[in-house]
Amino acid sequence: MLTLPLDRESHLPLQLQIFQYYFQAIQHGDVLRGDKLPSIRELAQRLNVAKITVVMAYEKLVSAGLIKSRQGIGYEVVFATPMRNIPFHAISDTGSPPAKPEPAGISTDVYAEASREYYCRLGIPDPNAFPWSSWRKWNNAPTALKEQLFTQYHSPNGLLSLREQVVRYLNLSRGINCNPESIIITNGIQEGLSLLSQIFITHYTIRHKKKCHIVTESPCYSGAWHLFNYHGATVTAIEVDKNGLCTDKLPESDTQLCYVTPAHQYPMGGTLSLERRKILLTWALRVGAYIIEDDYDSAFSYGENPLPPLKTMDFHDRVIYMGTFSKTLGPGARLGYLICPDELLPTLHTIKALNNNGSQWLLQQFLADLMQNQVFYTHLSKLACDYALRLTLLRDGLSSLFTEGEIDGACAGLHLSLRLPWSQDRVTQLRQRCLLAGVRFDTLQEIENGSETPWRKNNQDGVMFFGFGGLQVQQLRKVLSVLEQEMRALLPL
Repeated sequence: MLTLPLDRESHLPLQLQIFQYYFQAIQHGDVLRGDKLPSIRELAQRLNVAKITVVMAYEKLVSAGLIKSRQGIGYEVVFATPMRNIPFHAISDTGSPPAKPEPAGISTDVYAEASREYYCRLGIPDPNAFPWSSWRKWNNAPTALKEQLFTQYHSPNGLLSLREQVVRYLNLSRGINCNPESIIITNGIQEGLSLLSQIFITHYTIRHKKKCHIVTESPCYSGAWHLFNYHGATVTAIEVDKNGLCTDKLPESDTQLCYVTPAHQYPMGGTLSLERRKILLTWALRVGAYIIEDDYDSAFSYGENPLPPLKTMDFHDRVIYMGTFSKTLGPGARLGYLICPDELLPTLHTIKALNNNGSQWLLQQFLADLMQNQVFYTHLSKLACDYALRLTLLRDGLSSLFTEGEIDGACAGLHLSLRLPWSQDRVTQLRQRCLLAGVRFDTLQEIENGSETPWRKNNQDGVMFFGFGGLQVQQLRKVLSVLEQEMRALLPL
């Protein structure tokens, strides 16, 4: 007789535990076709559960086609093809061990475990950012198109309906003129970086017998920094200041890629000046580089006249523009896009197809419909107003508390940086005290990845980062209150 253990402390209902137990036993051949299961009364008494619990478990097994109720007999197993366990004797000769690949660097600013503190996390939108009411209404209306989206393969480059709407959106919001054929829908910006790493770093190294050279910002987004290094590129990090990448330090050597976040430098928050944008584009022409413009959160701009993207200033097709809906819908949507120079399109089309054949077609169509009927723009406008209020509250509060500090990043995006003429030890002390009081923020030390080394050589200030997208106004007031309280406790130091 099989022993069925029940875990009454588990979050899994007892009926599902019974179902899963017999499902596995039947699939693995521990219970064979023709065998009878205990009666409902017998099993309920044996397990000390209500009879309805056993009834519901058995009904699930019947629905799964594993058992059948026979009049006067009870429940009988009808599943006829259990897995076969084939005896296998290990070979005595050990042979050569398999290859053991090295892991890539850990991107702590990309993902962190959930915590109970009020976490001023970088890059996180409002928890209610996704338009659930629109999704429910759209999702609950069955159509033939939705069936096709789920049961058939579609273009790996993305649905034409969404690419057409992205063209319109970029023209309205960023002044970028492009066509749907130049756009590839990706699983967020990270996949776009991965595709570019494959065609530039890996392919370039094999073809030219030398390493691909990439220029990045210092500090740099971990998702890009670790990816470029893991693929084996030679990476040169150039420090940033409040005006973005210090273009006077760009190397005059053969370079294939330059990765920048000009609208809202990640993580320091500066904006690349117009003059430096021109210098960067001229430099790219001179050294033969493509520029990756990561426009990750500029959907939320708080200045009166935001500077034009590099893509709008690019008359030589050297800029690869990257965008995402992670900040406007949520990271769970896993939808981003690339605007690619014509020379790269054939290669990127094929590598995208080889990687995953496409990105969530159903969500693509939902977003396309949301953008077409203007709901997306209303949604975006509301979010922008909410974020502007939080930004103002946080900026003014930090300015009042840290009068000797310098705040950056208030022109766009979902986070601010605060530079202070403090030692790293003092910044760490403040952070630890705030953690104990239920407030969490990151410093450069928490998100360091190696790219910050050039920046640190010329900057000794302490740096703190405050994301405000994922916190409500009342929570931000609590953050400021705790900061003030713990600041006072540190004043004698």
